[in-house]
Amino acid sequence: MLDNQNSVIEIYTSFFEHNPDATYAILPNGEFVLFNEAACKLTGYTQEEALGMPFSTVIAPDFLVLTQNYFQQALTGKNEAFQSVLLSKNGERKTVSIKIIPILVDQEIQGIIGVTKDITEQVILETLKQGQNEVLKMITKNQPFDTVLEEITLLFEKISTTGAKCSIMLMDEDHNTLEDGSAPNLPKEYLELLNGLSIGNKIGSCGTAAFTKKMVIVENTLTDSHWEDFHDLATRFNLHACWSIPLIDDHDNVLGTFAVYFDHPRSPDDKDLQLLEEASYLSGIAIQHYKTKEKINHMAFHDPLTGLPNRRLFDEKVEKVLADSNRTLDKFSVLFIDLDRFKNINDTYGHDIGDLFLVEVSKRLTNCLTDNAVLSRQGGDEFTILLKNSSIAAAKEIGNRILQSLDQSFMIEGIEIYVTPSIGISVYPEHGSNSVELLKKADSAMYHAKNEGGNNFKFHDAILEKKDIERLTLENHLHKALENNEFTLHYQPKIDLSSNNITGVESLIRWENPVLGMIRPDQFIPIAEETGMIIPIGEWVLGEACKQLCSWQEQGLGDLTVAVNLSIRQFFNPNLIPSIQKVIEQTGIDPSLLELEITESMTMKVEVAREILNELKTIGVKISIDDFGTGYSSFNYLKYFPIDYIKIDKSFINDITHDVQSENIVQVFFMLAKSIGFKVVAEGVETKEQLEMLRMMNCHEVQGYFFSKPLPKDDFKAFSQQFHSKNVN
Repeated sequence: MLDNQNSVIEIYTSFFEHNPDATYAILPNGEFVLFNEAACKLTGYTQEEALGMPFSTVIAPDFLVLTQNYFQQALTGKNEAFQSVLLSKNGERKTVSIKIIPILVDQEIQGIIGVTKDITEQVILETLKQGQNEVLKMITKNQPFDTVLEEITLLFEKISTTGAKCSIMLMDEDHNTLEDGSAPNLPKEYLELLNGLSIGNKIGSCGTAAFTKKMVIVENTLTDSHWEDFHDLATRFNLHACWSIPLIDDHDNVLGTFAVYFDHPRSPDDKDLQLLEEASYLSGIAIQHYKTKEKINHMAFHDPLTGLPNRRLFDEKVEKVLADSNRTLDKFSVLFIDLDRFKNINDTYGHDIGDLFLVEVSKRLTNCLTDNAVLSRQGGDEFTILLKNSSIAAAKEIGNRILQSLDQSFMIEGIEIYVTPSIGISVYPEHGSNSVELLKKADSAMYHAKNEGGNNFKFHDAILEKKDIERLTLENHLHKALENNEFTLHYQPKIDLSSNNITGVESLIRWENPVLGMIRPDQFIPIAEETGMIIPIGEWVLGEACKQLCSWQEQGLGDLTVAVNLSIRQFFNPNLIPSIQKVIEQTGIDPSLLELEITESMTMKVEVAREILNELKTIGVKISIDDFGTGYSSFNYLKYFPIDYIKIDKSFINDITHDVQSENIVQVFFMLAKSIGFKVVAEGVETKEQLEMLRMMNCHEVQGYFFSKPLPKDDFKAFSQQFHSKNVN
C-alpha cells in the first residue's frame, strides 16, 4: 500500500501524463497551467507553447462564447460536460467532447481540470448519415434539382475540417464541356469564367477528371501542371488546392465532377479520400435520378422517332394559346398533315426506311415554319402544326410552303422517294373553341383534301362537316343493323321475252332503321364496302335469297332463278367459295338456280378473276356481269371467262328509242354477246317502246319498272301468280 503523500502525487501525475485523452488544468484567468501529451497531439501545440496560453486560443471562434459560459459555470463549483469545436494550430477544426470540474483547495476554487475527447470522426459520420438521408428524402419528394445539388455541396463543406469549398459541375449533352451545377461558396466571377470548361487532359482538376474518369488530386494549384493554364485564376481567387472526382453513371458515362477547393496547399488523407468517394456516390445518385426523370418527362411529351412534341404536349400548347387568345382575341390556326400513300413506302422498302424517311420529313416541315409555330408528330405519318397569332393568309402561306418543300424528292439510304401531303386547316375561333374540336376539324379537312387526290390543303368546311357527321351516324347505325334484323330483301322480276314468263328475280337489299327511316342502297352500300361490313351483309343476302327461293318452290311458283349481287370485297374474299357452298348445302337449292352478279371492275385482275369464276362454275352456279358497258372490260378478256349473262346498264336502255348512238351501242352489245355465247339481260326497261325495240334486237330477258318495281317477298308472290294467270288467259 502506498501511504505517503509523495506516492499519491506520483499516482495523480501518472494519471495526468499518461491519460489517452487530452487533459489539462486552467487557472481562473483562463490560462493553461497543465497540458498533457494527448492535449498537445490534439491541438498541435507543445507544452511550452500551451502553458500560460489562454484556452480561448484553441477554441473555434464560433464556439468561443458557448465554451466560456461553461467555463464560468465550472468556476462556481459545477461539473460540466458539453461539445465544442477546437481550432488546432494548423487551423484544422475538430469536434470534441469536453468534461470540466472545479479544482478545490481549502474549499476554494483555484481553477478547473478538463478532459477532452476527439469525436470529430463520429460527428462526421453522423452528420454524413443525416445529410445523406435528407438528400435522399429531397430526391424522393422531387425537390428542384439545383436545390438538391446545393444541399450536397453544403453537406460536404459542413463536414470538412479544413474550411473546404465544394462544387458540382455537370457534363453537357455533347460530353464536351462542363457547366456549373452548384458551388454556393465559390466566387461567382470564378464560376462564370469556369462555366463551359472543356474536358481534356491537364485542363484543371475537373476537366482532367471528367476526361480520364479518374480522381485528380492537385495539392498546389500554383505548381501542378494540371493548373498550368489557370495560375492567374488560382491566385486571383485564392484557390491553392483542388481535388476532383468524376461522377460516373451505371453505364460508365461521365455525369460531371465533384470538387473540393482550399485556400492553402493541402494533400488528402485516407478520410478525405473516403469523403470524396461518398460525395461522388451521393452526387451521382442525384444526377442520375433527375436525368432519368428528365428523360421520362421528355419521352412522355415527345415522339421517340423524330424528337418532336407528341399529341399530349401539342394539346397542352394549343390550350395555352387558347387561354392567351381569349384575352388578346388573336387568331391562330391548326394544321393536320397526312402523307399520301405513305403505306406504299413501308410496304415496298420496309419500316426502317420508312422511319428514316419520317425523320427527314419532320426536318423539312420544321424548316417551313417560323418561331411562332409548334410542329408535332401525332403518330404514323400524321403531323400537326400550331400557328400562333396567325391569320388565314398566314396559314395558306405555310400550307403552300409545305407543298413546295415536300415536292422535292428525298434520298434515303440511296433510295429516291417522292411523297405528297394532304393538309387540313382549322382556324380559331371560327372553327372551334378548344384543342379537341380544332384538331378534329383540321383532321376532317385533311381527309377532304386527300379525297380530292392529295397534294393540296383544305380549310374546314361546315357543309362538308355536316355530311361527315351524317355519314358517321349512318355508319354507327349500320354496325347494328344486321344484329337488329333491320334488313329486308325486295325482288325484281326478270321476264323471258321468248316465252313471256317470269324466269327469275334479282334480290335487292333494303334497310329501314327505326331512327333514320328508310335508307337508300346508294347511301349505305359504299359505307359497308369501305368498312368491310359488306362481307357479313352479303352473306346474309345470299342466305336469305336462297331460303326465299326454296319457300317459293314449296308454294308452287316453279323453278325461278335468284340473282345476288357480289361486292368486290366479297368477290376477292378467300371465304367466298366455302360460304356459297355452305348456303347451298343448308338450303338444298339447285346451284343452277343461283345467279351471282359481278361488275366489270372485278375482272380487271384477269388471272385472279378467272380462277375465282372457274371455281364458282365448278359449284354449278350461274354468273352474270352487271351494269355492262359502264366499266372497263375488254371483250378479248371476257371470252375467257365462264360468263352466262351480261346485263346492259339502264343508262343505255333509257335512250335507245330516241338516240341513234345509244341504239347502235346496244345493238353492238347484242351482236358481240351472241358471237361469244352470252345471254343478254336488259335492265331498266320502263316503256313499251323500249321493250319492243329490245324484242327486235333479240334480247333474251328484261327487267324494269315497265313490268314491276322490286317487290317484298309476299307482293312478288301475288305479282307472279297474277302475271302467270294473265299470260295463260
